[in-house]
Amino acid sequence: MDVEQPDRHRPGAGAPPAHWPAKTRQLIDEIRLLCRDWLSEPLKVCLGDFDRALHEHAAGTRSHIEQQRYQATRQRLVAERRAFEQGFIDCIDRALLQLGAQPTAAKAPPARLTLSLLDPLEHEMTAALDQLVARSAARGGPLLVELSYRLAVLIGSPPLESESMPLGPQAMAKAFRDSSAALGLPAEHHLLLLQAVEGRLIQGLTPLHEVINNHLASAGILPRLRPFPLPRTPRPPRRPRPSPGAPAAPPAAEVAASSSRSGGLREWLARQRGPRPVSGHARFASTDELQAALLTLHHQRGHHAEAGLLRQPQRLREALIDQLNAGQPMDATPILPAPEGDDALELGTRLFDTLRRQLPPMSSAHALLDRVQLPMLAAAVAEGDFFDRPEQPARRLLEQLLEAVRDWLDGSDSSLVLEPLLARLDSEPPTAALYAALRADLDGQLEPLQRKAQVAERRHVEAMQGRERLEQARRRAAELLAGLLAKAPPRAALRALLEHAWSDVLALTLLRHGEQSETFARRLVITDQLLGRLPPGNLETLQAEVVAGVQQIGMHGEEADQIAHRLIGAGAMLQEADAPDPASGLTMRLKQRRGLDEPGAPSPAAPVVPSAEALRLHQRLSQHAGAWFEFAEAGGGRVRRKLAWYSPRGARGLFVTRQGQRAEEMTLAELAEAIGAGKVRELPAVNESDLDRAVRSLADSLRQANPMPGARS
Repeated sequence: MDVEQPDRHRPGAGAPPAHWPAKTRQLIDEIRLLCRDWLSEPLKVCLGDFDRALHEHAAGTRSHIEQQRYQATRQRLVAERRAFEQGFIDCIDRALLQLGAQPTAAKAPPARLTLSLLDPLEHEMTAALDQLVARSAARGGPLLVELSYRLAVLIGSPPLESESMPLGPQAMAKAFRDSSAALGLPAEHHLLLLQAVEGRLIQGLTPLHEVINNHLASAGILPRLRPFPLPRTPRPPRRPRPSPGAPAAPPAAEVAASSSRSGGLREWLARQRGPRPVSGHARFASTDELQAALLTLHHQRGHHAEAGLLRQPQRLREALIDQLNAGQPMDATPILPAPEGDDALELGTRLFDTLRRQLPPMSSAHALLDRVQLPMLAAAVAEGDFFDRPEQPARRLLEQLLEAVRDWLDGSDSSLVLEPLLARLDSEPPTAALYAALRADLDGQLEPLQRKAQVAERRHVEAMQGRERLEQARRRAAELLAGLLAKAPPRAALRALLEHAWSDVLALTLLRHGEQSETFARRLVITDQLLGRLPPGNLETLQAEVVAGVQQIGMHGEEADQIAHRLIGAGAMLQEADAPDPASGLTMRLKQRRGLDEPGAPSPAAPVVPSAEALRLHQRLSQHAGAWFEFAEAGGGRVRRKLAWYSPRGARGLFVTRQGQRAEEMTLAELAEAIGAGKVRELPAVNESDLDRAVRSLADSLRQANPMPGARS
């Protein structure tokens, strides 16, 4: 029963070199296990992004050959994704086992120098990998330096250079090249995979470096290491000496670290609010105290905090001060939030209030904001770059949670998926590693929904493409039939049957076999026979062919025989009494069956001159599919729709929801008119998230507000 139990705790094949000390071997094995556990989820997310990119490129291309190539790559990805993930992790595992080993360059026999053309795609791949390494090295910075020193101490060697770092950018690039080679992808698809890996894995390596650094430091490997000396904070000249009753100043290092945090927003906030009066006998709470008080307040008030508390900065500040001073003696020095933490609390409260105004009133995202506001405020207090850096871990988690609730989850699905993640957010210490793990878990929960949406969208697009081809075939069949009718005008009864039944037979034959096919030519000959322009020949054969034709358009049994009999009877000049009246029940049923799909004669309307906006849209949408638009709703909210399909020939498109469901079908003129009226807005290619838009809106409101000296919030 437990045959595979040991494998889950074994880092992988191979073991550390025997000449390493026992502690080194143990720590290397632990690092290998940490890497395996950490890399598995981001790699799955990378491949999910790659699959979505392939689907979007396949939907956007006009060449059916390119579509087949993208679909073939997607099928190969399904079969080989496990091998890719395992190969990537095994490559990193081998690099850890070979830590400190000098690469031996084998001397190859001199080869003849030959001239050959440079493959541009191969060159682009090499350049992209080089740029990836450079960008990752720049992002890694101090954490990579710390890790290189600790690993060097672990194996007793000088500090490791970048090419010798098993978890550095060059090692990741090598792991990507080795593991992706087995997929056998076309070069341009290889570049798409590289972009997905960089976007999800390479850019998110900081938590992994932090986890391993903390693990080694806790094991006694350079626990007090700092990669660069912190500059001393110069004492401001002529600073007045604080009186004994003045609040105690925070430590110099904390002031220096916080001075660069959200400087612009804090400055604008101070101008608008004015100085906040402080009691003369108080001390400022440290960042840890403030963060702990916020989390305690969150747990005490339950998952759904009082709405007024969360929406009013002053009430939240008062509750926080009560929590900071809870359990203190009556004569103890009062504890107040430090100025930086105070500003972060007010900015965070205003940010969440801006988010609530942006979201639809009845959206389930409001309940999510109430649930996570206090934990996110604690993260904003601890991490000063929350408002300045979109890549900040807690901010990215909040952004992803909002997107999930807005686009993918509603009702019971939201609680089933989000409750375990929010429970971890409540119970575990707030760290960058926790936020990264929660984001990876959420990606895994949303991946099936995203795949389902892709399938639904593809079905709607294929249906619209088939419908357009059918309409084109009907128009062409109507043109050809009109030409034949003009040469031999039939009686009203025969004309009605030809226009409402036989025209569909011609259209379906044209769609299936083409205009130059023998089958379609035979259908035209039958049409001439029905019109009397050609002799009918064998009536039984003609009857069988007409019945076979009308059966293809959905007529069966007696109805098909009746239509064929009357078509041939009218063409063979039966008695007038035998011919059907144009308003007979059969003719009326044929008209009702065709309904709105009947081409009919075009109405003599004046040609519509397209507007400049319509021409611009037509030119852009003809070249690029998949644009996103924002539609205004009757209740004042706004929803996003994707233009999944656009027909340059028919100048109309199909909009779908994020879940891939059919939303609206609009002509180009209707879309241009709606844009001109402000009911529809085209979203930019690089679209702002709700959180980024709220931060920008908050900054704009603070920047444009008139300063109010002496005012209190």
